[in-house]
Amino acid sequence: MDYIERGYRRHFEGRPGTRPGVREAGALWLGVREDVARTAAVVFLNGEGVEASRGRWKVSPEVFGVVTRWAKPRGLCLLGVVHTHLHGVPARLSRADREHNVQVPGVLAVVIGEGGWDEDHTIWGWYVYENQDYRPILVGELKEKFDMSSGKVELLGANAEGMWEIAKDG
Repeated sequence: MDYIERGYRRHFEGRPGTRPGVREAGALWLGVREDVARTAAVVFLNGEGVEASRGRWKVSPEVFGVVTRWAKPRGLCLLGVVHTHLHGVPARLSRADREHNVQVPGVLAVVIGEGGWDEDHTIWGWYVYENQDYRPILVGELKEKFDMSSGKVELLGANAEGMWEIAKDG
C-alpha cells in the first residue's frame, strides 16, 4: 500500500493549499474486477472539477468522465474511491460519504485518517457497497478479495481538464 502514500505525496507536493492534512483529498483505484482484484492505477484528483476543502471532497461528473475515457480502452474499471479525513476526524464513512459516494455493487470506499498521514492501512476505514449500502470490511476479508501488494501501479493525476502521469511504480 506504500504506492498510495508515495503517489499522494508526489501529487500534492508544491500545490498551494493542497498539502496533505490541510484539506480532504482523494483518489480512485482502477483495476480489473476478478475474484481477487488488484489495483493497476491510482488516480489522484485535484483542480478543476474537484472540490477539496476542510470536511468536504467532491468530484464532478466531468472528472469521472475523463477518468472513464482513459480507463475503458485499457480494460480497467473503478475498484474503489479513497479519501482522507482530517486530523481528529475518525477514519470511517460519514453520513455524507454514505449518501454521496459512488454506489455501485462491489466498489470499495476507503477512508484514510489523520489527513492522509495515517500509514497503517489496517486501521483505515474499509467499506464495500452491497445491498444498497456500505458495510465495513474486515482485514481478513479484504485480503481474500483484494491484492494489497504493490506490484506495478501507475500513479496518475486527473481533473476535468485531463489526466497526467505522476509516476510509474513497481
